[in-house]
Amino acid sequence: MPDSKPPISFLPSDVDDMKDEEILELQPKAPRVLADYGVQRLTPGTVAKASQDMDEDMSDASEANALNLVFSKTTIPVPRVRRVIKREWDYLIVSDYIKGPLLADVWATYSIWKKVCVAFTLRRYVRQLTQLKASPTTPPGPIGADGPRTCISPIFGQIQHYRGPFSSYAELSIFFNKRAKMGYNADKLPEDHPSRKQRFDDSEALVFSHQDINPRNIIAGEDGRLWMIDWGWAGYYPPWFEYVAMQRQLQNEEIGGYYHKYWDLLIPFVCGPYFAQEKWLALMSMGLYYS
Repeated sequence: MPDSKPPISFLPSDVDDMKDEEILELQPKAPRVLADYGVQRLTPGTVAKASQDMDEDMSDASEANALNLVFSKTTIPVPRVRRVIKREWDYLIVSDYIKGPLLADVWATYSIWKKVCVAFTLRRYVRQLTQLKASPTTPPGPIGADGPRTCISPIFGQIQHYRGPFSSYAELSIFFNKRAKMGYNADKLPEDHPSRKQRFDDSEALVFSHQDINPRNIIAGEDGRLWMIDWGWAGYYPPWFEYVAMQRQLQNEEIGGYYHKYWDLLIPFVCGPYFAQEKWLALMSMGLYYS
């Protein structure tokens, strides 16, 4: 599969000459790209979606920031952001429309060899993301001009999938270690149990993570590329978060009635085999049941 920036990203957009007011007037009448998605076909060449930031009065949209970062620093195919418009409660993000089906809709038709090729491509994408390391002063979570933001991730469990904001990596570690103790106490784990000595793995620097890699967030582009979409949960997290998030989202896919044969086998290869961290998170998970 091609390993260069897509030509479409450098072409003019059909919203370049439109005013913000014109786009906002057009958006309510625009059809949805897919029935289950909040993405609308704004023009023949663009789509529009609302930002997902949970914090109020933010000066920018973290998903647009994520797309711009990935576009500028990697060769991962992502829709080019064409406009970000402030609305009363959120931002409207306008980006390129990518032609092609979702990977979820064609996965079953792929041969084993083609699925292996997908795995190698996604592995290359994730490796590029892990090269985007946060500075020592960068807080965990979504990126933006206003400092720490609420983090949304499958890592936090089914009860409450958002936490924070965390002002530092150390604060994120403290949160998880406290929750681990709460979980062990709730499970009545003996004080001398070996699990109580284990700690949240913060041994590596924070890296940029998608947090929601699954076949419904990948477009099998007509240009032969795999396009990664839906960066609403992206941000700086420990490297092993991508692995666990991908595992959790696979479980959520199956609960939702989606089954992607062999996808589970690809995850350790794509993200790295973070089995110990996944086990630690499972053992302390009761602690994440509390608000």
